[in-house]
Amino acid sequence: MILSLQFNLDIEDDWPPVSIESLPFEKMDDGYKCLEAPLFVKDLSVGDVISVEEDGINGVKSWVHLQKSGRTTIWILRISETDEIDTALKQLRLLDCNTVGLPQFGCYAVDVPQEVSISDVDSVLEKMSSDRVVIAFPSMRHPD
Repeated sequence: MILSLQFNLDIEDDWPPVSIESLPFEKMDDGYKCLEAPLFVKDLSVGDVISVEEDGINGVKSWVHLQKSGRTTIWILRISETDEIDTALKQLRLLDCNTVGLPQFGCYAVDVPQEVSISDVDSVLEKMSSDRVVIAFPSMRHPD
């Protein structure tokens, strides 16, 4: 069964731009399997199985990994106007990565499957200008 889990986010200095992130999960016998790359929840990747403690109103109070996948999550944040992100996202999808985003806030997440070479991904990311785009690896699972 597929359902959404609501993660309450800690906002600091007006970031992130939302207070809750809703993510699709598949209910498993022993937990919940993440189906989409998160935009704001750290250390979570597609395919991870987690156990959650709910807050009583459909929100996740806390969570722990039961099993980590081999997939990496990358965050891309636009800090000034640029077309570089759209180009990079298209190239990453050609590498079989999955992408999600909130374009109105300039936030994007990239799900890098285990079989995709991280060096191929890096070669796409390094083309973006660091004065227009910030890149983070909140869930790095690929070996260096």
